[in-house]
Amino acid sequence: MGGRCASVLVALTVGFVVTAGGSAQAAPSTGSVDPVVLPAGEVVTPPIDCSPTAAHPRPVIVLPGADGTTAETADQWSTVTSALRESAACTLVFQGGVVDGKRWAGAIPDESAQLAEFVTSVTDVTGADAVDIVAHSAGTVVSNYYLKVLGGAQNVTHAVFLAPEGRDCDGAGFLATYGIHNPPVTPVQALQALPFLSPLLGHASPELAVALQLAPGSEVHTAVFGDGSITQPGVSYSALATANDEIATPAGTCSFITEPGVTNTLFEEAYPDAPAVDHSSLRSSPYAAAWILEQLAAEAP
Repeated sequence: MGGRCASVLVALTVGFVVTAGGSAQAAPSTGSVDPVVLPAGEVVTPPIDCSPTAAHPRPVIVLPGADGTTAETADQWSTVTSALRESAACTLVFQGGVVDGKRWAGAIPDESAQLAEFVTSVTDVTGADAVDIVAHSAGTVVSNYYLKVLGGAQNVTHAVFLAPEGRDCDGAGFLATYGIHNPPVTPVQALQALPFLSPLLGHASPELAVALQLAPGSEVHTAVFGDGSITQPGVSYSALATANDEIATPAGTCSFITEPGVTNTLFEEAYPDAPAVDHSSLRSSPYAAAWILEQLAAEAP
C-alpha cells in the first residue's frame, strides 16, 4: 500500500480531530463517490492428488495470508505443510484473488466464491464429506466470508486461524508499517466518523481499496463482523495470535473471536520459550505448526 495514501489518511485524520474538537464525532457526507470495483483476481490451485486417511479423514485446505507473492508461498509455508503431510493429512494450498502475483488482492466476495468452488472440487475428487481449513491473516477473512455468508459451514469441520483479522481491529497497524505511531485517532475511528473517506482513499490506491474492504460499514465487514455471531454451527474455530502482531492491532484483541466454544491462544503464553514471532513469521513457526495439528485433532462439535 502506498505511503502517499497513508499520509493522506493521517492528514485527513489529524484535520478532522482539529475541526471536531479532538474527538471522533460523526460528520456529514461531502457528496457521493462511486465505490471502487475490485477484480476477482486469478486462482492458484494445487493438483488434488492426495486422499483422506484414517488419521486425517478430511483434506486440509491451507489459505496463506497476503504477506508475500505466489512465488514465495512454498517457502513461507513449508514448515506447516510439511508437518501436516508428515501427519498423513491430505494437504492442499489454495490461493485466490491473485493480481500481479499477490494473493487476496481482489474483491473478498469473489475470492470466497473461488474458495467455495475449490472446496467442492476437493470433496468431489476425494470423496470426503467435509474439509478442514487452516488460514492466515487475509486468508481468514476469506474463510469467514465463505463460512458465514456463502453457507460454507456445512462443508467445513475445523477452521484454524493464524493471526486473523477480526471484529475489533483498529487499523493502527497499517499506519505503523509506514512508521506512523500513536495517531490522534485510529484509522477505524476516522473511517467511522467520516465514511466518505473510504471510497476517496480507495480510488487513490487499488491496494488501499483492498484493505478498505475491512473498514467498518463496508459490505464485507458488515456481512462478516456485523450483527450476529462470526462463528457458524457445526464448525470448530481456533485462533492463534501473537503479542508482537504489528498488523492485526490491537494485538490479540483484533484476532480473537470472543464467542462460546472458540479456542483463543496467545502464542507467547502457550510457548514462552519459543523464538519470537510476529504477524507474518507466526505462520513459519514449528510451534504454530504443532498447535495447528492439536486443533485439527480436537473433537469436532
